[in-house]
Amino acid sequence: MATTIIVALLTLGAVARITRFVVDDVLFQPVRTAVEKRADRKTFAWLDTLMSCSWCTSIWVAAAAAAAHWAWHDTTVFVYVVAALTASHMVALAASWLDSPPEPKQVVVHPLSASLAVRDQRR
Repeated sequence: MATTIIVALLTLGAVARITRFVVDDVLFQPVRTAVEKRADRKTFAWLDTLMSCSWCTSIWVAAAAAAAHWAWHDTTVFVYVVAALTASHMVALAASWLDSPPEPKQVVVHPLSASLAVRDQRR
């Protein structure tokens, strides 16, 4: 039972990573550009919309991952693949969090000192 839950959570992480890869990653940019150039056709317009929307892409990726999980959840290769994709996603999240700028420092001014400062400027 615990193994099934772990593999399901790893599959969830793999869905997040593949979705991020299709929608946002630089490595997939040539594919998105090629589809965007052909967006005048109905099928390519649908693909263009799909590849620019995280919510839309994740539904299809999750459907494929659910089918793969159902078919191969007990194979070692499947577990290694979803574990690697989940680790990749976790590292990307950690890197973006660590690389983000720090919160700006806020200065708290008490109302009494602010009113004194205003009075001092009027003199």
